[in-house]
Amino acid sequence: MLINLLSNSAIDFFLPIAKWLAIGVLIASLLACIAVFLGKKEYSTKIIKCILFILFIFFAVLGICCLIMKIIAEYSDPEMILSVRYILIPLTVLISLILISGTVTAIMVKLSRPEKSKKTLKTCLSVFGAIDLLALIVCGVLLAVYYEQIKSYYSANSPVLYVSAGLLIITVLALAFILNKNDKAFDTRCIATAGICVAMSFGLSFITLWKMPQGGSITLVSLLPIMIFSYMYGTKKGVLVCFIYGILQAVQDPWLIHPAQFLLDYPVAFTCIGLSGAFAQLKVFQKLPQIAFLLGGLMSSLLRFLSHLLSGVFAFATYAGEVNPWVYSSAYNSFVFIDIALVLIVGVIVFSSKSFVNELNKNAK
Repeated sequence: MLINLLSNSAIDFFLPIAKWLAIGVLIASLLACIAVFLGKKEYSTKIIKCILFILFIFFAVLGICCLIMKIIAEYSDPEMILSVRYILIPLTVLISLILISGTVTAIMVKLSRPEKSKKTLKTCLSVFGAIDLLALIVCGVLLAVYYEQIKSYYSANSPVLYVSAGLLIITVLALAFILNKNDKAFDTRCIATAGICVAMSFGLSFITLWKMPQGGSITLVSLLPIMIFSYMYGTKKGVLVCFIYGILQAVQDPWLIHPAQFLLDYPVAFTCIGLSGAFAQLKVFQKLPQIAFLLGGLMSSLLRFLSHLLSGVFAFATYAGEVNPWVYSSAYNSFVFIDIALVLIVGVIVFSSKSFVNELNKNAK
């Protein structure tokens, strides 16, 4: 009881401070960038890289602190023990393995000789891929066990859930391959950039401006870093990175009542965000990157909304009462549009900077 009280008090005390500290850090970073552009532009690239590195460290530490607090708080709550044991801890281990795999792979490729770098990369991906796949299978089994223990509390239309989740996954993957215009393979720079973007998005996702009662929240432009990654490296790599981020969201704020509902609300919903770079390489938008980013963001957000909508209709219909489930789910999940509106406003402003776009194009080559 004392541990639960202390952990909840710590979270209640820490989160508001973290929120305003993050806002302050972002505003300070933006002002620093503006000052650089107005001052000595010859130093702008180096200074901006330093600022991004500092932001990466800050949000990575912030995300880790919030995650540790959340695990402690929920594990001390008797009603949350099942979800922590079967969902939160296994997914945390899975994400840790994926991040460690990516880091070790990047280091080994960097240390290997140039002529052997491709072979080293292939070996690392094969070995770590097998380990991560096994961990993913274990998580799936534990998820099924968890559902068996709580399914009496909820009623869900399983066939429709599975079919809708499957069709949406196929649609997103098909669009990722069709719309992808960047065929460059994963290299150390791409892996490092992916890690930085995921860490920044994860840290920002803890800074909630509004939290919904049955899961979901409006955050401080948390999707912007992973959307920028998709813009830089294409939709195929974008959906993979956003899939990892979706698992992280399940770790951060688990609301799980059905395996297919889990897919729709977390991996599938956030994988859709990986399509944000769909229009990045089109010639018609070469001089209008902000429009390409805006259109990609709108398309990916509509698909994300559809994923949450289907989950709400078929898994959370009991909360609708006498209201039509489609109407209830549409209204409830409309927070997605507010969340993405903030991201798109900031993103359009950022992509209006020629220096920023040139730096992105240079790093993506």
